[in-house]
Amino acid sequence: MLTKSRMKEHNYCFYNYKEEELFINSSETKGVYPNIIEKIVEQLDTCLAIHKRVLVVRFDLSLNEYSGDNHAISTFINRQKQRMFKTYGVKNIGHAWKRERETSKAQHYHVALFIDGNKIQYPSKLLRQIKAKWFKHGRCWIPDDCFYYLDKSKSNFKQTRGEAIYRLSYLGKTRGTGYKDIQAKNYSVSRLSR
Repeated sequence: MLTKSRMKEHNYCFYNYKEEELFINSSETKGVYPNIIEKIVEQLDTCLAIHKRVLVVRFDLSLNEYSGDNHAISTFINRQKQRMFKTYGVKNIGHAWKRERETSKAQHYHVALFIDGNKIQYPSKLLRQIKAKWFKHGRCWIPDDCFYYLDKSKSNFKQTRGEAIYRLSYLGKTRGTGYKDIQAKNYSVSRLSR
């Protein structure tokens, strides 16, 4: 049985979160779910509290065929974190993914990883690994400008963080959300703590 989401929507390009005015990817015609954006920003800020520098990497994963649950993406993210630990020694990796299904029969996922920027500064090798490992499930698409390097010691930190949040707010969009089996979640965000 497919269900449509009942989450609260927001249709404005600014959103106030913890007394900070966030510029987000939303408008009167393109709504977002603020609870998703809040959880993503909270995890990004947690990663920034843990690490001096954070690499934010965005990519999309599609499945070859419909699945009623999110087992493939959940398992993939957990294993990818294990691979990053073995390859780079990276710990405390944040993530967010959003399940969507629009015109195709199978769902796809918008994914973001928040990684210790002292360990990985540029994502090309990581993205090649992700593409190779996801291949058996479906397609991996890398958008233009797919990463942000947030360095708290740089003068452009606030601007770069704002650009990353704007880009990450796309994961909160309402379109394509909620068309899923009852047991499947619309999204997942890591639960790192400071």
